[in-house]
Amino acid sequence: MKHLENKKNSVVRFLTFIYKNNKLKILVSFVLVIMASMVDLVFPQLTRKIVDNAIGGHDINLLVTLVILYGVLSIASACVDIVLEYFYSKMKNKSAVDLRISMLKHLSKLSGKYYSNIKTGNLLSILDNDMFIIENFGTDIIFSIIVDFFTALIALFFLIRMQFDLFLVVIVLQLILVVSQSKLTSIIADKTAEVRTDYGRIANIVQEYVSNIMNVVLTKSKRKFFKSFLDKERKIIKKFIRLDMVISGNVAIARFVSALITIAIYGFGGYKIIKGKMTLGELIAFQEYTGMLIGPCINIIRSNTRIQQAKVSLDRIYSVIDEEICIKVDNKGLRLNNTDVDSIIFKDVSFSYNSNEEKILKSINLKFKRGKTTALVGGSGCGKSTIVNLIYRLWDLDDGHIYINDTDIRDLNLLSLRKNICVVSQDLFLLDDTIRNNIVLDNKISDEKLKNICELTGLSELIDSLKLGLDTVIGERGVKLSGGQKQRLAIARTLLSECPIIIFDEATSALDNISQKSIIRNIKEIVEDKIMIVIAHRLSTIDDADLIYVLEDGRVVEQGNKDELVNLKGKYFQYLSEAES
Repeated sequence: MKHLENKKNSVVRFLTFIYKNNKLKILVSFVLVIMASMVDLVFPQLTRKIVDNAIGGHDINLLVTLVILYGVLSIASACVDIVLEYFYSKMKNKSAVDLRISMLKHLSKLSGKYYSNIKTGNLLSILDNDMFIIENFGTDIIFSIIVDFFTALIALFFLIRMQFDLFLVVIVLQLILVVSQSKLTSIIADKTAEVRTDYGRIANIVQEYVSNIMNVVLTKSKRKFFKSFLDKERKIIKKFIRLDMVISGNVAIARFVSALITIAIYGFGGYKIIKGKMTLGELIAFQEYTGMLIGPCINIIRSNTRIQQAKVSLDRIYSVIDEEICIKVDNKGLRLNNTDVDSIIFKDVSFSYNSNEEKILKSINLKFKRGKTTALVGGSGCGKSTIVNLIYRLWDLDDGHIYINDTDIRDLNLLSLRKNICVVSQDLFLLDDTIRNNIVLDNKISDEKLKNICELTGLSELIDSLKLGLDTVIGERGVKLSGGQKQRLAIARTLLSECPIIIFDEATSALDNISQKSIIRNIKEIVEDKIMIVIAHRLSTIDDADLIYVLEDGRVVEQGNKDELVNLKGKYFQYLSEAES
């Protein structure tokens, strides 16, 4: 079903999406646009009667009646346009917001494979620029095409009936206009797609630069960023110029041919008036109907340009929404609560990030128990963080099983699983908000409990030193805090979450040894009824761990508490000796 949906034209798919959520508004709008177009088609006939019958016939009463009727119909038409614009605005803006929400929700369901390959700048370009295009595209364009087609058809009928020979001259020029516009529209659509793709690449460079601005300055890599940025900017400027020239050429040709049509109407029509084969009122009405034929035809062609531009954006948006969810979610799976989790067991687990690469984990067996602190140590690339990713189900394992209690992790409801796991890593998530809001994250926490957590994590001294205390704004990504303060804040947030599974992935690396040991000692008092997993390069972090697994090359090579591992004189002892030297 998903595969068939992906093959559907993205524009049709989006319009179907709008229709499903706005059936009544669309029905009312359709009736109103038909009424409005019928009124517009009456105006040339009123103009002809005013010129030929009222003014030409010197009939004051008829002139007043026709002018009043013209005014009333104009007011009615304007009111209908306002109502229609309200419906259009409501439908397209709501639909764009719903589409953005759908995309953001889908992103949260994707696996670590997608996150590791994603270009953030390109994604932001889709959420920003492409969504802006879609916000200006909606059902109004379809109604516009319907009205333009209907108007052009009726105008064509009146033109043929009024002056067939003059109509033939107009229609030849009209065909030249339509063909030229159609070809140039196709070129514009292709060049727009190129520019949009290149702009996404530039947005990625800008995002990397801005989000890492301090590191860029510290590493003196500004020149590299600017060189890459300017190279791509020069190329996209050339493409923008070419696109603008094609658009300008398109407009110039349309104006020229339109001018020829006007010349033909007034030249040939004026000749017919002089010869008495046509009245002045008919000439004016013919000119207005010609405008009602040419204008809608041009609008339809330009609507196609808008559709093609929107299609480029919709294709990019739906490429994200249609990204396959590798982590299969069982919405009916067993749900956990924070009293259910007693153990996590890895049984013969093997895993690789890419099927053609060597396994990161090789038939590994682990056990994490409630009320115990279990540590994972080993060199870079041995699989420590991979174990965390598998527990959180950012990836699914290749072979073996992971059990929570006696249930395979893949049989659990994914939302319930992740809700019960709290991970504190070096890559901290911090809001440009107050210390309080960064810790509680909109949860209702009493001031007494918050104060207690801040004391346990060593934040109290910082908070007391600040004029606004907990209400101090920490800046984007916590820029106003030191590395250690950021980690304390993240740990405080974790302890308030009351998750039964807590994972510290190098979560105290920015703290000094004294602060680290103090926080860990305090944490143990709080998490004594939880499963606590600690990943650490600094071995002093895990002195009091109940169980330590030593990993090497994706396998467990040693396990036991600190004393047992020291007595083995093996890999752990080697790490300990290197740390002390």
